[in-house]
Amino acid sequence: MRSFFDPALVERWGVAFIREDKIDEALGRLIPNVRITKGHYKYPARAEQRDLVWNHMDQNHRPHIHRTYGDAMRLHIGAESAFSLTRFGNWPFVVPVFDAYYKDNGFYQVVCLFGLVVIVNFIEARSTEQGTHMEIDWAIASHRLLRFLHPMLDRRLQRLNDVQNAEDEVMREQRVALRASGYRFVTDRPDFVNSNAIGNNVVYPPLTDAHSLSVGDLREGEVRRVEIDRRAYLLRRAGDGLHVWPAICPHEGAVIGPEHVKGNSIKCPWHGLEFGLRPLRPGGAPVTVCGASLTLDGTTLLICTAGTP
Repeated sequence: MRSFFDPALVERWGVAFIREDKIDEALGRLIPNVRITKGHYKYPARAEQRDLVWNHMDQNHRPHIHRTYGDAMRLHIGAESAFSLTRFGNWPFVVPVFDAYYKDNGFYQVVCLFGLVVIVNFIEARSTEQGTHMEIDWAIASHRLLRFLHPMLDRRLQRLNDVQNAEDEVMREQRVALRASGYRFVTDRPDFVNSNAIGNNVVYPPLTDAHSLSVGDLREGEVRRVEIDRRAYLLRRAGDGLHVWPAICPHEGAVIGPEHVKGNSIKCPWHGLEFGLRPLRPGGAPVTVCGASLTLDGTTLLICTAGTP
């Protein structure tokens, strides 16, 4: 059995994954009278390779971004692997899904359907002179009597990858835009743990100077999105004061707009996280939002480096 595992991976991470060239042999040994069908998919992307890897590892976005996912129960998450029971859509059944980061920028994703059909996906975020892309190969394995299911499953996988990669573009494109503005992320070196931990993973660029913004024309109750020196805020008039929220989610960088305000909170469209308002009063104490210090001087909003007067 040792020959089935890649010793280089054991030395590198202290764990072992089956070698790609041994998958068919292992499936043939596991499933009597096996039938294996192969498929291939490729999707171009502008995002950096590390953001494509993060995008796959980030499992918390799936119920919010993807229409195909209903819900999931995480049974295990480690730095190199994750195991979930996942419900697709509103169907009244769940499937086990195992993800493994078995090589640089590459994953195994294994799905078992009713104990009768096994799908092994080989997912890789690749970078070439032409740009980055997601490339996916798969093996569908079952007893030969169930081979009639394979063409249907192959088409389903093609369609699923088309839809989900297109839906993920909103996240990937935003990371491209933020990186171009000098943003960094705690998940710049992603693994399954930091990609799924709920925290402030956005590292904001330094402010180039102190700034001021007139808010005298903001009407009572009106919510406005403003951008100041590579930062964005939502402002709402409340009497002579302001309610302030980040308009770039501090978790992973989602764009947040007035439509995401729910009462006194905002809700992130990527992960469903909610953030309460920060109140500002004329002459009152400053608040820190998006890594900058905000104060209200009459009808002027002042923005400077956090910790400076």
